[in-house]
Amino acid sequence: MKQGVVELALASVCGVAAIMGLATSQTRQPYDLTQIQFCPRSANGVESQATLDKRFCNQPRYVLTEEWQRYGLYGSIIPYKGDAIQWVRDLPTDNPNQLLGYGIAVIGLWGIVGCLLVRCSRLKRTDYELGELEKTGDYAIWQQNKHKREVKQHSTQLYTERLQDGLSGLDTEERFALGLTDSDNERAKARIQLEDFMKARAVNHSVMDKTIAENLRDKAKADIERGKIEGKTKSAIANSDNHPLTDQRLISDLIEALKNHEDGWLWKVIDNQKPIWVLGEAGSGKSTLAASIVMLREYLFDMPLYQLIDAHAGENLRNAWKYLSPQLIAQTEEQIGQAFDDARERWLDRINNQPDKQPQQLLVDEFTNYSESDITKEPAKKFVKASLSDPRKAEERLVCIAHFFTNTAVGGSDGTAKGRSRGTIQIDRKTADGKTPLKVAIVNGLNNSDGDAEVDKKVTIPSWLTPESIHKHFNGQPIDFDD
Repeated sequence: MKQGVVELALASVCGVAAIMGLATSQTRQPYDLTQIQFCPRSANGVESQATLDKRFCNQPRYVLTEEWQRYGLYGSIIPYKGDAIQWVRDLPTDNPNQLLGYGIAVIGLWGIVGCLLVRCSRLKRTDYELGELEKTGDYAIWQQNKHKREVKQHSTQLYTERLQDGLSGLDTEERFALGLTDSDNERAKARIQLEDFMKARAVNHSVMDKTIAENLRDKAKADIERGKIEGKTKSAIANSDNHPLTDQRLISDLIEALKNHEDGWLWKVIDNQKPIWVLGEAGSGKSTLAASIVMLREYLFDMPLYQLIDAHAGENLRNAWKYLSPQLIAQTEEQIGQAFDDARERWLDRINNQPDKQPQQLLVDEFTNYSESDITKEPAKKFVKASLSDPRKAEERLVCIAHFFTNTAVGGSDGTAKGRSRGTIQIDRKTADGKTPLKVAIVNGLNNSDGDAEVDKKVTIPSWLTPESIHKHFNGQPIDFDD
């Protein structure tokens, strides 16, 4: 539509230019004229002369050249000739702008022809084709807006009967066929039923739990299909000793590798109940190491990730946390402040009222920023103080990420520096260029054989300790620990 209007406007401009140019080239005087300046002299003083000049001298006079020449031979016949005539100029009939007019006319005509050619080219595309393009574009926009609208429409109407009752019988059978255990099914159902209990305070989480349960099922199905295509299903893979690589064998190999790496410091970290703080500047690999620790505990100890507290969860779930499946996610400042308070209440409830509790994990990222917000500052301070004792008794393993280990960087928890130093494990990662993590790291807080916390222990991070490698290890591509 816009292109048609532009073409019509250009054609109109070119047409007007052609007409004006043609008119200019054809315009000429019908007769030869002579222009004279007639300034008679007054005999009555200055004021009379000014009146005469205004009436005669300042106004151009035109006479036929033929008449002027004829009477010019007889000075007596035209008495005002003489001193009263100031100058004479002949005006020929020839048009000096004739060539310019022809040029403008030709350019205008070529402009019209160009616009018509462009328009004819556009008309080759039928109205049907243009209509189809319009419908395709409108459909794409509709789909995009429909998705945004669906994301915003989380409400109690979406809290369906399926979520309240847990997984259906059909879902359970399908998950069994995909190789998921009773424990996997019970954990999925427990997550959904837990949302029913917390509905009054966090109804939006119900939709998230349903998505997680379905994602687990789809992930298992995709892994099996990919294994069939590659010919690398778990039942067909065997190690060098011709032993089937069962889940238990994969777990044993991984535990052995952790214990054999540099006096087993990695195994001590994974098997420890102290809160773990992963420290370092941007680009040092903090998120990679934290995700690896969470995944190792989940695979080796059947310890699920209960909650992820991360202001950048949306981006990180597509990258650093891609292989994690948190039951709950706190992302906004209000959610994060509430999650800190809920964690302290949950720890006390698990300590006092749940003797047969299942161990679980809690991952907190971007801790450096929480002491600066009025909403999260106080909850973060209380959370850190309580984390020095309560999580161990509550059977909840805590992994936190921060840039530094100062009071401000860890939630403004002043007065706890000594307790944090001895009651936590700190792994300080390094980078040389702000982009690539180094293998070397510094560990503090691991106890030696005498029970004393080691200080500034230099260690290395093995190349296979990444979320992707751990995921592949349990999905048909075992880690080669000799690389």
